[in-house]
Amino acid sequence: GGRGRRLQTAVQRQDPRGAAMKLPLGHGALAMLHVVCCATCASVEIARAIRVGMPDPMYIRLLRWGTASAAVSLLVQLVLSFLGLEEAFGTEHKENEDKELTWREDEGKTKLVPLLPQSKGNKKDGPTKKFTMEEVAKHNKKDDLWMIVDGMAYDVTRYVDKHPGGALPMENMAGKDCTDVFANYHAAKVYKNMLPGYYVGEVSDYKVYPHVADFRRVRQELLRRGLFETDMRFYWKMASWHALLFFGALYMSLGGASTAARMGGAAVMGIFWQQLAGIGHDLGHSAVTHVFWLDHLIASALASLMGLSTCWWKRNHNTH
Repeated sequence: GGRGRRLQTAVQRQDPRGAAMKLPLGHGALAMLHVVCCATCASVEIARAIRVGMPDPMYIRLLRWGTASAAVSLLVQLVLSFLGLEEAFGTEHKENEDKELTWREDEGKTKLVPLLPQSKGNKKDGPTKKFTMEEVAKHNKKDDLWMIVDGMAYDVTRYVDKHPGGALPMENMAGKDCTDVFANYHAAKVYKNMLPGYYVGEVSDYKVYPHVADFRRVRQELLRRGLFETDMRFYWKMASWHALLFFGALYMSLGGASTAARMGGAAVMGIFWQQLAGIGHDLGHSAVTHVFWLDHLIASALASLMGLSTCWWKRNHNTH
C-alpha cells in the first residue's frame, strides 16, 4: 500500500530518512508513462485549439480543459521531483533508551509513548491476574474472544461486532499474540484510551522469539526516522494522475470523432479504475491522512467510482 511505496522509496535512496521526494529507479517506467501521457494530452490540446470548424459543446470544452489542466499539474510536479526542488520531508527523532517507552503512530505522526497502557481492570479484584498462553488460547471464538498485546491479555468479546475493521480479523487472531498486527493497524490513542477497558491480566509465560524481536527493532527504527509519516506530495501527484486519466477517458469517449478514439477512451477509463483501486487500498488502511474517519469518508466517496464497498473491503482484506 501507501506505506510500502514510501518505505521502498526511502530504502533505495542514499538518505535513510527518505527526505527528498526523488523518484527511485524502480518507478522510472511509471514516471515515463506519466510524461508520455502529459505530452500526448498537451499535443491533443494544441491540435484542438488551432482546429478550424464549428465550436464544440460546452461539456466537451470542459473535459478538454480538465484534461489539459491535470496534465500540466502532473508535469510540473514531476519536473520539481526530478530536479530535486521539493523541500525535504520527514522528522527523525532521538534514540529511545527507555525500555518502558516505545514509538507508535498517532494520526500519521511518530510519538514516544508508554509501552504498556495504564490498566483499568482487575484493580477491584485485588492483585493482577495471571494467565498462561495456553489458557488464553482457549478463548478463541467470536462469543469468547481474548487476545494478547505486549504480554497483556485482553477480553474483547463485547467489542467484536463494533470493530471498524470487521469481525473477521479479530476472529483470525483470537486467543493469539497479536502484538505486531495490532501495532500495524492502531494509533497510539487506541492503546491509551480503549485497550485498558478490556484488560484482564498478564500472560505469565509470554515469550518474544528472536526473529520477532528483530522485526520489532526494525519497525521501531523506521518509526524513529519518521518513515511511516505520509508525504502528501505523493498523493497530490496521484490526484493529478487520476484526474488526467478520468477527464482524458471521458474526453476521448464523448468527444472522439472515431471508433478508435472512443475505444481508446474506454481503455483509459479501465486504467483509471485500476489505478484508483490502489488509492482505495491506502485509504482502507487509513494510510493517507491517518485520520480514520476522514480516510473512510474519502474511500466511501470514491467507492461510487470503483464499485466496491469500503466496509466490505475492510472486513475481508484486513484479515490477511
